[in-house]
Amino acid sequence: MAYFIVSATLRDKESTSISLEMEKILLDAQKYGMSNVNKHISHKEKEDFFIEILVKNKPVYVNDNFKKLRPESKIIEKAKLKNTFFTIKSNERTFKFQPYKTKNLMIIVGKDVAGTEELLEKFREIFFGMILFTMLLGIIGGLIALRKILLPIKSITQTAQYIINTGKLNERIKVENTQDEFYELSIIINKMLDKIEVLVKSLKETIDNVAHDLRTPLTRIKITSELALSDQSKLNPKEALLSCLDESDKILTLLNAIVDISQIETGSLRLNIEKIQLKKLIDDVIDLYDYVIEEHGINLNVKCDENIFVYGDFNRLRQALSNLMDNAVKYNKPNGKISIKAFLINSKVSLFIQDTGIGISNTDLPYIFERLYRADKSRSKQGLGLGLSLVKAILKAHEAKVKVRSILNCGTIFCIIFQH
Repeated sequence: MAYFIVSATLRDKESTSISLEMEKILLDAQKYGMSNVNKHISHKEKEDFFIEILVKNKPVYVNDNFKKLRPESKIIEKAKLKNTFFTIKSNERTFKFQPYKTKNLMIIVGKDVAGTEELLEKFREIFFGMILFTMLLGIIGGLIALRKILLPIKSITQTAQYIINTGKLNERIKVENTQDEFYELSIIINKMLDKIEVLVKSLKETIDNVAHDLRTPLTRIKITSELALSDQSKLNPKEALLSCLDESDKILTLLNAIVDISQIETGSLRLNIEKIQLKKLIDDVIDLYDYVIEEHGINLNVKCDENIFVYGDFNRLRQALSNLMDNAVKYNKPNGKISIKAFLINSKVSLFIQDTGIGISNTDLPYIFERLYRADKSRSKQGLGLGLSLVKAILKAHEAKVKVRSILNCGTIFCIIFQH
């Protein structure tokens, strides 16, 4: 664009100069007559311009510059055909002419524009050279930018391919602190891989634990069945069936608990929400454990006002409290204590269940609500490892929160906060 503007400006300047000289000659012709025009053309004009005046196709004035042009007749012939500016090349130079024509008169004024054309030629070379250089620079810059863009994509692809090929979920994308979109994407993908690694590890542990918990009752069912079918066995068939039934109940309890947790977490389990007197709910749970509490010599203390109410599914909340009560009894010390207290704090109901049992270590405390997690790694204690997971799922479905504090060998306290 700049080249075309400069080119047009310079050529217009040359055309204007020729036009002004043509107007001066015409004015002189009107003022002094055609035969005296040459007397009023200055020496400088004679040097700068190429002038020829023809009357009835016969030259009456031709300056020295015009005489030097060869062939002169070619310029006159072209002037007869043109009504505006035209260019001629002569002696390897470029000349620009303007004709003026009447019936008997023709004036031709021209100028050497070779200097202007040479200047434009140099400018053109520089201009297009700069364009080529800019384009080359742009291509190189684009390739560098493209490589910079593709590097993080390549890193993401290589990491994903490595994980697919090796199955090693601990591999992570190398992140450079570029603070751009790819930096943020790499951070998010690495966090996603962290989450996937944890979930896969948890799934593996869950499968291992389920397999362990199913293996024992299934093995007992198999052994009991084989003994009952043996001709030499003294095992009573009825006792064998009762034993198999008991082990089957354990398997069903495990599977039902897993299904319940999944249904509650996905929101597919319907809750029968009603207004519940909390004292009645606690008493109902205690009735289930009266015999066991008495057998272990545990001192039970309950403090709950009859005017405290919560909204929820009675059966599901009873199931959650039963699990907490079961742990408080099972892991308590002989002649220990269990305290159940409920308070209305800031329009929210807080229920505390405290025991003087063996407690939970700080290492295990963050994981006790995970499925099939047991602080007892040997799994020697009877249980499924799903009780607290079920408690958390049920309370979450009721928009309630559960918190826990524990001191090893001193006891544990669970706090349930009902929002409604």
